[in-house]
Amino acid sequence: MSESGNTALQQLLEGDRGLHIGGRRTTGAGPGVQLRSPASGEVLGTLSEATADQVDQAVHAARQAFTSGPWAQDADHRAAVLRRLAELVAENTEEIAYLDAVEAGKVFAGSRDEDVPDFVDNLRFFADLISRDEGRFLQNGNGWGWVKKIPIGVVGAVLPWNYPIAMLGWKVAPALAAGNSMVIKPSEESTLSALWFAELAAAAGVPSGVVNVLTGTGRTVGRALGLHPDVDALTFTGSGPVGRSFLESSAKSNLKKVSLELGGRAGYIVDVDYASDFAAIAADVVGAAFGTSGQNCTASSRVIVVGDDEERFQQFRDALVAATAKLALGDPLSEGTDVGPVITAASRDRITTWVDEAVGKGATVINDPAQVPEAGNWYPPTIVEGVPTDSELGRGEIFGPVTSLLRVSSRDEAVRAINDDQYGLASTVWCEDLAMAKWWSDRIRVGTLAINGYSEGTVATPFGGLRQSGFWGRDNGPEALESYQESMTVWVSGS
Repeated sequence: MSESGNTALQQLLEGDRGLHIGGRRTTGAGPGVQLRSPASGEVLGTLSEATADQVDQAVHAARQAFTSGPWAQDADHRAAVLRRLAELVAENTEEIAYLDAVEAGKVFAGSRDEDVPDFVDNLRFFADLISRDEGRFLQNGNGWGWVKKIPIGVVGAVLPWNYPIAMLGWKVAPALAAGNSMVIKPSEESTLSALWFAELAAAAGVPSGVVNVLTGTGRTVGRALGLHPDVDALTFTGSGPVGRSFLESSAKSNLKKVSLELGGRAGYIVDVDYASDFAAIAADVVGAAFGTSGQNCTASSRVIVVGDDEERFQQFRDALVAATAKLALGDPLSEGTDVGPVITAASRDRITTWVDEAVGKGATVINDPAQVPEAGNWYPPTIVEGVPTDSELGRGEIFGPVTSLLRVSSRDEAVRAINDDQYGLASTVWCEDLAMAKWWSDRIRVGTLAINGYSEGTVATPFGGLRQSGFWGRDNGPEALESYQESMTVWVSGS
């Protein structure tokens, strides 16, 4: 589909140079990591992973760039470089979207039209933000001074596979804008766009050593970053168990700051008393539930219908089934595809096991799942009703194209379903009455609450969760910049 994208793929795989350290591409000294297409199951190529010694080399390069170069000191220069980088990322939209499509199964059109532009917006937003920072000035009878923001130092970033370029942008744009150097470990399931980005960063004028990218597994590269005594902060998006291990690594090493975004089990509440167009609502729900094949920490894995009106519930139920049937499942590189594959065969098998267990305990699949290709890692969009709370599907994060349909009698019951869950990342409420929408927003406790349409906010709004969905820090918004800065007081005594 994309000749330039395929060329980029071949350039990245040629010569097995999956490490970018100190401005130079090199070969990992560890075992080979096979890169597979989720759509076909075919091996795209192999890149050797970094060893612990090479992680140390990357951290050293980042430290040298931070302490000896102008990057950490000159905000105007950083802003100018980030704006140039934004232009280069925009110019490489086709290549980046292609890499994420073939390696991570991302729908090409979605990555091209949403993920890459989101990265560009992030770079521009934080370039503008640091350009306006004037600090805070103070004075009293004992003297005067100011409070300024300074970069933390060396930031390790461990990225997920579901939004390779978008999550890269959420981490690197504020961290680089703040003046930090970085060592980035993309997921071994989606490495290529991060390596391509490292080349663009160098071309934009980011100094050597400021951006380092390492191919590798969590067991080797991720663990080494978490334990490294010269990494000042680590940001991670992924699973709860891995997030907890990074907190333990921080305690065992240098008490580095650790920012965690650990997933969610979002609910999509439909307040039928204040809902008029069920077809439009259902279309939004299926986009929220099945976009990125449901492999999204804010995916609406629970649809909660509020009200006792049986007729209206059935009308919405039918609309939801009809909207799901309209989704086009297929090749992520094809125009018109809505849903691609899931990331691995193991993910597909786990999703299958969870749904089968729920059905075995009395749940019902209420739609007619689409036929899926035999090759590759596919699971069709699926709606399950009557999911028992003692099943994996009833309590866990499915991270696949499956949503559970629930019905509750009262709004308070729906609020409890969200607030009593272990996760608190995001949810959506459809309610067309302004006063009642305010009622919902006053009671639901999540990091992001969308009203009358699924959304994660914008580049200017903080993204992160409550409870077991997050720990310290936020992505996006001015809050993200603050996550990569320290406050320093300068005080001049005087009579």
